[in-house]
Parts: sequence; C-alpha cells; structure tokens
Amino acid sequence: MLGRCIGVGLFALLLVSLLPAVNADDTQASSNLLTDGVSSNGYVCDPDGCSSNDGTDWWRIYAYQGDIVSISFSGSMNNAAWWCPGDGWEADYSMHDESGSQVASMSKDDNNPSGTLSKTMPQAGNVFVKIKGKDSWCNDGLDYTLLASIDKTARDTDEDGFVDAEDDCDLIVGSSTNDRKGCIDSDSDGWSDTDSGWDVQNGADAFENDGTQWRDRDFDGYGDNILGNQPDHCPDNRGYSTDDRYGCIDSDADGYSDADPGGLDGLEPWYAHPDGLADSFPYESSQWRDTDGDGFGDNWDDPMWNETHIAWGIGEWLLSAEQPDACPFIVGLSFADRYGCPDTDGDAWSDPGENWTTSEGADAFPIEPTQWRDRDFDGYGDNQTIGANLIDDFPDNPTQFRDTDSDGWGDNQTYGATQVDDFPMFPSQYRDTDGDGYGDNLNGFEGDVCMNSDAEEVESGWISRFDRLGCRDVDSDGYSDPTDDWIPHPEGFADAFPSDPSQWYDTDGDGFGDT
Repeated sequence: MLGRCIGVGLFALLLVSLLPAVNADDTQASSNLLTDGVSSNGYVCDPDGCSSNDGTDWWRIYAYQGDIVSISFSGSMNNAAWWCPGDGWEADYSMHDESGSQVASMSKDDNNPSGTLSKTMPQAGNVFVKIKGKDSWCNDGLDYTLLASIDKTARDTDEDGFVDAEDDCDLIVGSSTNDRKGCIDSDSDGWSDTDSGWDVQNGADAFENDGTQWRDRDFDGYGDNILGNQPDHCPDNRGYSTDDRYGCIDSDADGYSDADPGGLDGLEPWYAHPDGLADSFPYESSQWRDTDGDGFGDNWDDPMWNETHIAWGIGEWLLSAEQPDACPFIVGLSFADRYGCPDTDGDAWSDPGENWTTSEGADAFPIEPTQWRDRDFDGYGDNQTIGANLIDDFPDNPTQFRDTDSDGWGDNQTYGATQVDDFPMFPSQYRDTDGDGYGDNLNGFEGDVCMNSDAEEVESGWISRFDRLGCRDVDSDGYSDPTDDWIPHPEGFADAFPSDPSQWYDTDGDGFGDT
C-alpha cells in the first residue's frame, strides 16, 4: 500500500514538472504586459483537476487615443488525458477597459482555437484581455499565444484632435490649424505660438495674445488684418503711427502718420488734415492738425488760450507748441506778431481786430506792406529801411515824423511840436534862438553872428544881412549898425550911415555915402 502511494506521488511530481511556467497574473491589477508586435505565451486551466490550476490570466497593453488595438488569441491543448479519447479544452477570451468593463469577448475551444478582439481608443490608456479556462469533461489545461498589434494611423498622442501624422506638435496639446496643426494657440485664432523651433518668420503668430491679429510682415508691431485690433494700414512699410492710423511712417514721431495722397505706402490714399487725417506737419512733432489749412497748427502753448480752444474742441495744449494758429478757423498767413491770422498787406503782421489791437502787436498799417509799427502813434511807421513808405524819422516823438535835411530835427513847426528844425532844408542849422531867420550855428549855413537879437529888432525887421548876418540894423538897409567890435566903413564893414537906409559905405570917409 505504501509503495503504491509513493508511486502515485512520484507520477504527480513528474506531471507538475512537465507543466509550463505561469506567464500572467490572475487579476487585472496584476496583469502582465504585452508588447506591440511581439508574441506572448500563457497557460490556463480550470482549477478542476489541474496542476498548476491557474484558471485566469490577465494581460495589458498601453495605447493612445485613436489607436486600433487588436490582440489575437490562439490556443492548444495542454497534456491531453490519454485515458480520455478526444479530450479537448474550452476558454473564454475577453477584452476590457481600465475600469474592468468588458468591451468584447468570444468563446474558444479546440474546434475554434483562434480569434482576434479589437478596440479603438477614445483616449490613452491600457487595454486588457482576460483568458479564463473552462471546466471540460477531461483535462482542462490549455496553452495559448497572444499577439498584440496596434494600428497607429489615427493615433493622437496628445489628444488634441489632430492625428500624429498631421500634428506638428504631437506631444503638446494645441489647437492651431493655419501655420501648423495641433500646436499651442494661446489666442485661438488658428495661428500657433512661437517656440524654440518656430518663430514668426516661419509663420508663427506675431500676436500670441490677440485673436484678431497673427501676421506682421513689416515687423512694426501692428497686425496685417485690417479688421483686427490696431490694424496696420501700411503692412509693407514699417511705421509706428498710432493716432490717425496704425503702422505707417511717422517722420516726427508725434503719433500721426505722414500723408500719402498717392497711396504708395499704404492700403489707400491718405491725405493731410484738414482734407484727411494725416499729419499736416510731418516734420514738426508739436503740431499735427490744421483746421483752416493755412500752414499753422491747432495746438497751442499759451495757457490763456485754454478756455477758448478747449471750448472749440480743436488742438491741445502743449508745453511748447511750434507756431500755434491764433485764428484756427480763419485762413491767415501772419507770423510776425501772431501766427495764422489775416494779413491784408502781406507784411507778416496780422490785421488788427476786436481782440487784437495795435497796442498788442497788430499791424498799425494793415494796407501798407512796408509799415506795421507806430510806437509814437503819429500815423507814420517805425520801419526806416530804404523803399519803405510813411517813414517816421522820429519813431519816439509823436510831434515829428519828417527830417528832410536829416540833421535829427523835425520839419514840423506847428504849435506844440518838439525837436523842431527851424531850418528843415539845411542840415547845418536847426535852431534860431532869436527868430531872426539866421541859425545859431555860426559855422553853418548863414550862421547868426548876433544870435540874441531882441524882440523889437526881430519884429521891426532890424536884422542885417550883408556885412554880417543877424545883427542890429536900425535903418533896415541890410548893413549892421556898428559896435565896439564891428566898426563902420571904411575902417570896417558896419553901416557908415546907420540911420540912413539909402547909404551904408563911405569909402573916402568924408561923411558922404558912396551911393
């Protein structure tokens, strides 16, 4: 009896030594790995009468979204019972998702030993297959071979909706569609963000955070989409204007673009203000608008203008505005006293008006182009240059304006006049203190020898004119009466007969006149 038992035991050990090693685990959590394109072998047997009695095997393989995972199964009998003619096997072959839910299954046996289960991946994850041996009427063990195959044609590794074959960033979730597919597109405009291998020159979005812009072919920071934010009106010419239009040439960098009436630099013709919106002063950064189109700008720098100009709604105050238009609604060319106001005579000085008088600087002669100032208000101008009209030779003396002999003394001899020239035609004389008609300058024209003649002498006409000028001549014959220092003829030249208007010389000195 003991010998029989020992024999049976040895036989059982021999059978166990002939069974294959276990290649897979019994639960989903402890499943073994399958490799794409590589066969894997296993053994299962319903626990009834098997040794080993590994009844269930689980296998898994990882796949990505879009993959079609196919796992083929092929089984064969293991250690058929010799005492059981036609001994066979049976097994359930099923596919499962990560939650353990069954996706597909089939029953296999020695009459139908092969089959394939497939699954299209909705997202990345593991696909599991389970092989479960079934109780047959004899021995239940079976060997099997699994072959996993993954069709990657529709794979979308990053699960962004673009298959890897078309996805330019297949490991990064992205939604770009235009320059490249499936890359990061922060503003969702279809154009991908730049990265280390892809910049705007390759086609990346030049405006990663603005969904309305993506291209900037002149690289000036303004987008080519004319319907987008800050559209570049000159997409092929780099420019930095911002106020009237974006991205065009702005020579003086004041924000307003240069005019382009021919539309050569931009998308359309662009005219200077007031005909259009372009800079009226492309090389002067303190001016850009010219409402009346006279060449003088609407901006101002005098705080006293703030109230009126703000009320008018034109221009703006600047600390330093070049040539501000004092008459922004009226065409004018004045520039000497104020800019841009009417100047009838074209001498650069503006016409006077209710709010701008000659005292404030307006033209004192609005229809005389050679004169504009009259500081003594006598009606004659201060401009003394050659060719000027209405010249005031005495710009600071309102009683004088003409100096015919240019001796510095005025021709006007009317009552109340000052700086009067008693001899307006003789530059060597200007004063006649005693009023006898002879000038005080002895060395000048007809100098007065006796410059202090009294009123009686002057009023009576007792003024000499022949021997010497301007001295007492009681008989009014033109020869002066003798004095201690001017003796009579023939020793001197004084009147030898001071009381006889018919005689004045006595050559022989006998008391009788020569006449």
